[in-house]
Amino acid sequence: MSIKSIFLAILWLLVFGVVVGWIWLRRIERASLYYPSSAIESTPAHHKAIFQEVQFVAADGTALHGWWIPANRPRGTVIYCHGNAGNIGTCAHLAPAFTRRGFNLFLWDYRGYGRSSGRPSERGLYEDARAAYDAVRSFSGDLPILAYGVSLGGQVAIQMAMDRPVAGLIIESSFVSAADMARRWYPRLPLHRMLSVSYDGATKAATLKGLPKIFGHAIHDQVVPFQSGRLLHGAAARPKIFVLLEGEHADGSWLQPGAAGNGELDEFLAQFKR
Repeated sequence: MSIKSIFLAILWLLVFGVVVGWIWLRRIERASLYYPSSAIESTPAHHKAIFQEVQFVAADGTALHGWWIPANRPRGTVIYCHGNAGNIGTCAHLAPAFTRRGFNLFLWDYRGYGRSSGRPSERGLYEDARAAYDAVRSFSGDLPILAYGVSLGGQVAIQMAMDRPVAGLIIESSFVSAADMARRWYPRLPLHRMLSVSYDGATKAATLKGLPKIFGHAIHDQVVPFQSGRLLHGAAARPKIFVLLEGEHADGSWLQPGAAGNGELDEFLAQFKR
């Protein structure tokens, strides 16, 4: 075999290795980010809440699905952006916690989750968030609209606040950026330099000056480290509040009376009126 043939063989092996490595990295990235489920096992009706099915469409034509849950004599509306796993069925039990506080609630699924079509992606989730806000605006009238984001949904809610005129931002158990999480999950690998997503909530939150914000994070969170949530709050523009929570990752415990952070959350919500 000639030197040229050996060189070409090595080159092809290198190219093959790069392609396989790229595919492997993309699969790890997607598997780490998105855990959608199409099976909706609970609805607000299971928790004695009246709701309405809502079908809406993202700008790229993706069909999306959500639930509109009205409050009696509402003083505002909360758009709830759930985490990276399950679907709105796993959030249905939260409906009474919002309606009894006088807030309409909009639970909705990202593309690829629940009854929403498509496949999740960072750009796609941001498009979905804009569509969710626009759909809610027609239901909510002139009431203030708040974006509430949990874990990955915190990144979606922050983007919503960038793109639409929300009145307040509630972030639970979210993180600085995708790169920060990659460094924490895989400290021995340089994966943070090879990601195709950014989810850079800290940089975006720093631009949201004048928007009331509250951040909550459990110190023993086993999914998103407490330090990442603390840094996200630290990067955000004022006004802002940080609340130390108990319990587990993104469990919504501060919505319950007497729980850690409940008083601070209620005080934050008290500023929003018709």
